Amino acid sequence: MGPTAARGTFAGAGGFFNERACAGAATLLRDAAGGGQATNAMVIRKFIGLSAWVYFLLAALATAGQPLATRRAPASLPASDSLVRHYLARAMTIQNLRTLPVAERRAFTQWAGAAGTRFAGRVGGFWATPHDAEALQASADTLRQLVADLHRAQPAMVVQGAIFEVIEAHASNLPVPNAARAEFGEDTLAVPQRNFQFASMMYPAYFDAEDTNHYRWDERPPGQAPGIPDMSQPETQLWFYTLACQQIDAGCEALHFGQVMRMDDRDAGHHAWWRLLQRVRAYARTRNRGFVLCDAHTHDEYYDPDPAQPLPPGQRQLLFDFHSCPARPIECDTIRRGAHSAYLDFADAGDRSGAIYGRSGGGVAPDGTFREHLPALVELDNGTLARVGEPGQRAWGVVWGVDEISWFATQPADYRNQWLVYAAARVRQLDPAVYFEMPGLRGVSVPPQPDWLYRADAMGQGPVIEAIWGDKLRRQTRRLLRTGPCQL
Repeated sequence: MGPTAARGTFAGAGGFFNERACAGAATLLRDAAGGGQATNAMVIRKFIGLSAWVYFLLAALATAGQPLATRRAPASLPASDSLVRHYLARAMTIQNLRTLPVAERRAFTQWAGAAGTRFAGRVGGFWATPHDAEALQASADTLRQLVADLHRAQPAMVVQGAIFEVIEAHASNLPVPNAARAEFGEDTLAVPQRNFQFASMMYPAYFDAEDTNHYRWDERPPGQAPGIPDMSQPETQLWFYTLACQQIDAGCEALHFGQVMRMDDRDAGHHAWWRLLQRVRAYARTRNRGFVLCDAHTHDEYYDPDPAQPLPPGQRQLLFDFHSCPARPIECDTIRRGAHSAYLDFADAGDRSGAIYGRSGGGVAPDGTFREHLPALVELDNGTLARVGEPGQRAWGVVWGVDEISWFATQPADYRNQWLVYAAARVRQLDPAVYFEMPGLRGVSVPPQPDWLYRADAMGQGPVIEAIWGDKLRRQTRRLLRTGPCQL
């Protein structure tokens, strides 16, 4: 099947340079080098990384005259460290793009492309499960149009989709594509068609009378409340694979997989997660430019063949191409000039929900090379509310009583501009493996006001984002790193 699949269809494919072949080549090189001495291991890593870049260069030259929609490497290697960092260095959150009127959407995408965005975060995906097949297809069609709009503005941009840690009961209304069923070994001749089975994607404890494990998302009873999926269930893997393929078919070359730690309670060693991700990567090799950048909200997650005896830290297999986390602004103890200020710093030791700076796990990346720290991306997160305006609350992701993006969006415009300059530099100062994702478009919630959309181009942050990415604010950056945002 060609690089742009027919709507609603897909077929898995491995490709010549698959993970098993790469792993086998790496093993042969290690054996030839004498069992992995430090100097030889370094040579091997450099050889593999250089080989990956040579391959991508040759693939790019071979497809240079083709439109982006039809370009793909016939069988690409997994994404190298340099490739991942290239995109993360100019990442921007572009969530809720589908909600903008057409004229505003075109204006925003044109600005985002002209600003130099390389990675458009959270464009695809949904939190609320579509009610029927028509709604699911409409979601895919809309995403395909959004990707096309962004690629018209910046053809080389990587657009990210998402599959989150929530499924609603009416997922049972949605048919499973037969190509996905065949990928998972189902007999589609014996059973020509079937729907997803919501109950088969849930943790067994989801159905307990008392939801002590918090596997239900609200107070409704089992079968009515949305649930957190259990990745050890084959049906859950089938659900994630189907949505991943659908978003890849729409043009996404990156996928965010939500809070992986909430979905792995029965997946010792992440065997199910690893199988899923390898399937998704194999499918991505047959679409678009032949790669997909996978991430999740985590500091480190590994595939351990023997969970009881994990390999040494430097040899463990990382699940994702990069990690992502909220930026975790920390409230200052003063309010100046109408701004409720906040700064960025390392998290307290042992705080698993804290900032990722200095804590992104290392090991063997999906491309087979060693990373001391996997690259990571931090965003101004959304979704949590507490007591608006009150400092000192310890809830997840709360800054001055609201979520991170709502806090940022409601500060004075001059403060927002200076804080972006500070944040982009401070993140790199704290941890050279971590990059700051610019807030471009995202929902804001500050009760009792109605929810609204923050737009960087419409709210005055467009020029400063362009200047940050263009490295034109060095003096201001040095001053803000010296004084910090609490003095603004």
